[in-house]
Amino acid sequence: MRYIIFFLFSLISLPIFAFQVQPMVSEIQPTGSQSQKTIRVFNNSDKPLTVEVFALDLLFSENGKEELRPNDDDFLIIPLTTIIPAGKTQSVIIRYIGEPILSESKSYRIAINQVTVDLGELDGSGIGMALSFKTLLNVVPNNAKANLLIKNKEQVGKDTWKVSLENTGNKFIRLSQAKWVVKNKDQIYILEGQKLSNVLDGKFLLPNSSREVFIKIPSAFDAKKSNLEVVL
Repeated sequence: MRYIIFFLFSLISLPIFAFQVQPMVSEIQPTGSQSQKTIRVFNNSDKPLTVEVFALDLLFSENGKEELRPNDDDFLIIPLTTIIPAGKTQSVIIRYIGEPILSESKSYRIAINQVTVDLGELDGSGIGMALSFKTLLNVVPNNAKANLLIKNKEQVGKDTWKVSLENTGNKFIRLSQAKWVVKNKDQIYILEGQKLSNVLDGKFLLPNSSREVFIKIPSAFDAKKSNLEVVL
């Protein structure tokens, strides 16, 4: 039984390493030489890899859930589909061709999808399995700036705060890339990097928008009696 479980785990895990994508986060401008980015797709497998690339608008619902909508107009993508030989790398050019004059930054996901692999020859079931990477791409006009306001914070659990945030600026904010500083009368608690990412449920705030996020804060800090600062 142990060997069967190991085999199944290996079979399921195998496609995870089929390919990699870099970079996963990019920022470009709406016009000029900085209006395009090159994404590299690495085929780490021992078989040819077929991928397709397309753009998606990145939006958020009222409850903060990410929503993606196909966008076929704002980017020139070369190539849209490609076959990458085993062990090789393919460069994909992503060029913004949308509205050249932006009043605020726009955010997108660039999806790199593996064409479905048929596992029928392995188990006779014909089950398909494919990988998908969705990178983050922000188109940012010159001199765009974010401005984060903490509107409210409240204790909703022994070690959980609900924080209401507003970005009154015209540039996106990656909340997980900021430094969160919590202070009370006797202590200071700092969250940043991976430590912050692990305890923060909302990672992104679009320009001129508001949202509520939940964050894990040690119970020694009470939301009403503590100060919160978010340093961008």
